[in-house]
Amino acid sequence: MAQNVFRVKVFKVGESDVPAPEVYRMSGWGNWETLHFHMIMAYNDETNFLINAGMPVDMEERNRAMVEFAGSRAKFTSSDSIETLRKAGFKPEDVKNISFTPLQDYTTGRADEFKNATYHILKKGWINDIMVPGPHNDNRNLFIPENVLQYLLFEAKDRIHFFDAENITELIPGISALWVGCHHRASLAFIINTGKGKIIFTDASFKSSNILKSIPMGIAENIFECYSAYDKLKLYVNVLSAYDPDIDGLEF
Repeated sequence: MAQNVFRVKVFKVGESDVPAPEVYRMSGWGNWETLHFHMIMAYNDETNFLINAGMPVDMEERNRAMVEFAGSRAKFTSSDSIETLRKAGFKPEDVKNISFTPLQDYTTGRADEFKNATYHILKKGWINDIMVPGPHNDNRNLFIPENVLQYLLFEAKDRIHFFDAENITELIPGISALWVGCHHRASLAFIINTGKGKIIFTDASFKSSNILKSIPMGIAENIFECYSAYDKLKLYVNVLSAYDPDIDGLEF
């Protein structure tokens, strides 16, 4: 397989029920939607690239926030993302590249367990979501657990690649990122070159219907960014919405 062509596996690492208007803005009042949380591993004979690292081992703080937001039905359940990778043949020490969309505890929760990886982190997201306090991130632990933050700031600091992605930006040959906003300041669309064409993985849409029907996410920091992102994403055939149960276990 060519160096810039990847095989891709999608792994489910968690689940939650949320009020439907969180998923589809101003729609579905009184109903609930099920969300699944995912990691993606892109790999070939030369290298690999993991998108998202799974949820923290301790979900107490996240679930306390979810109960306050929508009640006990909204609690997150999680699986062991490191064990999931091991079972699929990917040891954490063998992961060479890792990135996140968005920067939230459910994507960064186990990020301190990849001791040899280069961390590709969106500069805009790191500054606005992690380093600069604001009303949108008053509990930083829900963006990145303290132990992971300390690991990245100190032990892994020489393995961090901060990047800008206002335009499509190549991270490694065959994998690029584009900042899309909409959901969070750290929200990206990853573009992965596979033998079956390009696939996109993004958290700017909870489910495929957000894009297909141009319905902004209910929890969006900027709905105009949602419309803009969806116009760009509609140009691609295989767009994987990061929380859509329909992508569980997909392989390309």
